[in-house]
Amino acid sequence: MSESWELTLSDGLRQLSDGTLSAEDWLGSIIARIDQCEERVKAWVQVNREGALNVARSVDRERNAGKEVGALAGVFFGAKDIFDIKGLRREAGSPLFKGYVPDEDAACVERLRSEGAIALGKTVTTPLANGDPSVSRNPWNLAHSPGGSSAGSAAAVGAGMIPVALGSQTTGSTLRPAAFCGVVGLKPTYGRIPRGGILKVSWTFDHPGIIARSVEDVARMLTVMSGPDDSDDGAPDVPVPDFAAESVSRKPKRVGFLKEDTLPRASKEVADQTERAVAQMRENGVAIEEIRLPLDIGKIHAAHFIARCVEAASYHEDIFIGNEDAFTPKNRETITTGFMVPAVHYLKAMRLQSRYVREMDRLFNRYDLVVLPTQTEKPPLREVSTGDASFCEPLTFSGHPALTLPVGRGEGNLPIGIQLGAGRFAEAELFAASRWCEEQLGWQAEIAEIIG
Repeated sequence: MSESWELTLSDGLRQLSDGTLSAEDWLGSIIARIDQCEERVKAWVQVNREGALNVARSVDRERNAGKEVGALAGVFFGAKDIFDIKGLRREAGSPLFKGYVPDEDAACVERLRSEGAIALGKTVTTPLANGDPSVSRNPWNLAHSPGGSSAGSAAAVGAGMIPVALGSQTTGSTLRPAAFCGVVGLKPTYGRIPRGGILKVSWTFDHPGIIARSVEDVARMLTVMSGPDDSDDGAPDVPVPDFAAESVSRKPKRVGFLKEDTLPRASKEVADQTERAVAQMRENGVAIEEIRLPLDIGKIHAAHFIARCVEAASYHEDIFIGNEDAFTPKNRETITTGFMVPAVHYLKAMRLQSRYVREMDRLFNRYDLVVLPTQTEKPPLREVSTGDASFCEPLTFSGHPALTLPVGRGEGNLPIGIQLGAGRFAEAELFAASRWCEEQLGWQAEIAEIIG
């Protein structure tokens, strides 16, 4: 008999709605799972047990009294420790923010809570959401990294300690950890989710993201979190559909496979698994054409790196001067590199990005989706690195939505993911194709059996 902590967000919502599950009981089961796993996985910075219990009981009372409740009433989520949640510490994995407690929610967190979602706590981020390894471990193999920088969010979802968690991506920090931990990750269109109340890395590339165990879960979350907000000038006023309702499983018609841009750079097991996944799509009637990116992936990396470093240096300048020793090695490298980049090179990188975005828009006029690996190789040892994010850069650099699904496991029982990308603000179409892959091809998340 399955336990309620194993429920996806959507299945849990259905049981809450039909009265076969209470939010309080669901929370009790989730807390028991956290107590079972957390000492080994180390996904959480803080778990707000008492606060979550009080809200869960309130939601149960309202539902039992026949009152109208929000679209996510009784659902529990974790948030990467760069998201502001009123009353909870936001330390961003750094002593520079030790003890900081915001008095307001991040814009997207406020939207979730207004619809009845319950913030269970904060998950581990790599320091300042950059490339230094964190304490979190991959639940599929504890010797390895869960990825970064949304390390704790992916590890917690992969271990079954929470049905859904918030992450962010500036290079590959939502999709790569989701792939490493065998779950679903979404990087939506740039600006789709407002960034107010979230620690910044790069104004140009920061994307709030969602990690869960099904595409339907991600769709439900995105519906609530999306839309313009005064806190973020980069969040455009575009329609926000009911993504779960509008993304019924649908086979994609025209798919471009970015084979030559990626597979020569991938490990053999990632390349082989990707080829098998693409062959599976073809066998099930999907028309797939091998295509190339409109810009060399090495040039994408160089321009992205320059712009990201400059913007990180600008954001952290005031606190960096005089506190250099409090920054971890990767953060010092990023910020000092940003200080040393001439303005002309930053402007060239941004002009290149503008041209690349236009070319990618044209590409998505011809194809419903692009497909490519999410990762270059298996998750590295956790003390060494958070992994190579270069396959996530093409769609982060352009701002187009991307989603990762698990397609198998490789050496060391470690998951391998495949990445699907779509046109800007075409998340509904991306979800429909991804749900078809879940249902027809079996690319579904599983909960890790934690060993070691």
